[in-house]
Amino acid sequence: MKLVDPSGNEVTSKENKDAKELEKQLSSKIEEMLEPVMNKVKLSGAQVPQQQLMQISSAAHQMLFNRMIYNLLSKVGIEDINEVLSEDDVEELSTSLKNQIKIQGQDDDSNDMPDMQEMMRKQQDKPEA
Repeated sequence: MKLVDPSGNEVTSKENKDAKELEKQLSSKIEEMLEPVMNKVKLSGAQVPQQQLMQISSAAHQMLFNRMIYNLLSKVGIEDINEVLSEDDVEELSTSLKNQIKIQGQDDDSNDMPDMQEMMRKQQDKPEA
């Protein structure tokens, strides 16, 4: 989790007790969300690949953050996302995301990207409230 001070400098959780507490609370909520999934896996006796567990955990984080943002925006009366997210923000984040992707080969790319795109589409189709 990244926090910034009033002058825009990053404050790490090691330097900030509030950030440590927020990270602890967030971890607790993620564990709560994942508990039924993990119980289902244990009860079935099935083996779930580590990569899939990481994807499930990442999806839980994203869902929790989306809900927190939705609740916060609703609470302060913001109805249009353009009030808090500019096209420049989207472009900057898109560039950052693009720079994080490593394409290993045509076959690998064609198999992985549709799954990621499908997961993102499903996430976007779900209502937030």
